[in-house]
Amino acid sequence: MKPNRKAVASVLAIVVVGALLAWWLWPGWGISKKVSRGQLLYDKNCAVCHGPNGDGTGDAAYLLQPKPRNFRAGKFRLVSSQNLQPTRDDLFRTISDGMPGTAMPGWVHLPEADRWTLTDYVLQLNRDGWLERGMRSGYSKAEAEKFAAEMTEPGNAIPIPPEPPPTAEGLRQGRNYYLTVCAKCHGQNGEGKRDPTWRTSEGFPTWSRNLREGVFKGGREGQQLYLRFFTGLPGTPMPSGELPPEQVWRVVQYVQSLSDPRAQEFAQVRAKEIRASRVERLPSAPDDAAWQKVSEVHVPLMPLWWNEASIDAVRVQALHDGQHVAFLLEWTDSTYDVDVVRQRSFPDGAAVQFSTNPEPPLFAMGEAGQVVSIWHWKAAWQEDKRQFQDVGSAFSRMVAEPYYGSEKGWRSGPLEDPTYLPAAQVHNLLASPHRTTIVEDANAAGFGSLTSQAPAKQNVHGASEWKKGIWRLQLVRALKSPDAEDIALLPGKPISIAFAVWNGSAGDRNGQKSVSLWNTLRLE
Repeated sequence: MKPNRKAVASVLAIVVVGALLAWWLWPGWGISKKVSRGQLLYDKNCAVCHGPNGDGTGDAAYLLQPKPRNFRAGKFRLVSSQNLQPTRDDLFRTISDGMPGTAMPGWVHLPEADRWTLTDYVLQLNRDGWLERGMRSGYSKAEAEKFAAEMTEPGNAIPIPPEPPPTAEGLRQGRNYYLTVCAKCHGQNGEGKRDPTWRTSEGFPTWSRNLREGVFKGGREGQQLYLRFFTGLPGTPMPSGELPPEQVWRVVQYVQSLSDPRAQEFAQVRAKEIRASRVERLPSAPDDAAWQKVSEVHVPLMPLWWNEASIDAVRVQALHDGQHVAFLLEWTDSTYDVDVVRQRSFPDGAAVQFSTNPEPPLFAMGEAGQVVSIWHWKAAWQEDKRQFQDVGSAFSRMVAEPYYGSEKGWRSGPLEDPTYLPAAQVHNLLASPHRTTIVEDANAAGFGSLTSQAPAKQNVHGASEWKKGIWRLQLVRALKSPDAEDIALLPGKPISIAFAVWNGSAGDRNGQKSVSLWNTLRLE
């Protein structure tokens, strides 16, 4: 008897559908799939700072201050439960909003489902840490799993009573409570303090927040500030408060009154869209009046190594004429830093990073297989165009032993003889006195891979000025470049773009800088 082909096909279809359903619904497999997605998201977005296993020792951790959180230790700062264990909502909020004033950005640009998946993965890393501690204490695996579950279970929610209406008398009371409870750490007027003895539970130095800046890790909303006062910041010297609820509200209202209510929003790192309109003629310089007619985008920056002088934002404008694109970057910097010769002097700088990949790598210098383009303007190079800086320009009264030059015989000017300038002889951009641009055109595919393009391929041109504490930098390049290493900037195609700024007087250099997330550039 010949087999019925229709019957066989039906049986095969039932088997395939059944297998797929089992793959999705079977508990073990379902959890593995979810964790796998969480790990994929974590590895791409979080591991570089928090470490592959969540212990806070990622490749970028040494560049960061405050240090990234050790999820396995379980000392979460922003919590709402009475036992100080984070709820799922606590972590989701932190992942979405970030921690303004630190290197932890908000990830609200990720789909909500991905943020919840990341939340669950971080919670799993926390449980794994407690599981390891239980096993090291001699528990059986089952006992250690029970121990980990108990230690990571959030307690009851902290009750938050209704906020009383703010009044002048309430603010006066709030200031009195503040001076009694908070001023010893945050200062009489909320300006913040540094104490060399202050340490986090991990042993890292820390400081109190400048409340007058109006930027708070957990947000400036009343309920969030109430929770911070009630719980403190676990793992830091910030203790929990002991005032009655109404007095806590008065302190919260007083702290809110110290700063501009818009400050938190300005500091919130969010992905922005930058549009480059098409014009007949590009501006010729940073002070060209044509720039005044172009809308600007406020791009918040996050300091990788926080200090009081960190640059917190850059204002960006863009135009193109069908052949070239021009950007104007503007930021506030009270000091003019162009010296690169002295050992403890660092110049100002700024950089723009590009990726045309539909799914770009992390905004931190690309990754293997995903090269990013970087245009790095250096204030020192600008100064070199006026007069090249070398040891002799920094120390005009220096004395050098005579050197023998093959062309001129004995003389005492070794810094003028190319025989003794090997870096310049091999056209090292950092040492060359004959650069044609103040912008380094480079590429990167991860930490430690930054590579300057050859001198002949340095085709990004810049002009800058510093006036009254404001840097203005114009960058120009052809939309289509003949160099294979260059990114093509094509109208109509979205391009990922990120920014970095260095403040030399704050000691910024190399990886110590303020950076943005990826933003979207659209050339009309």
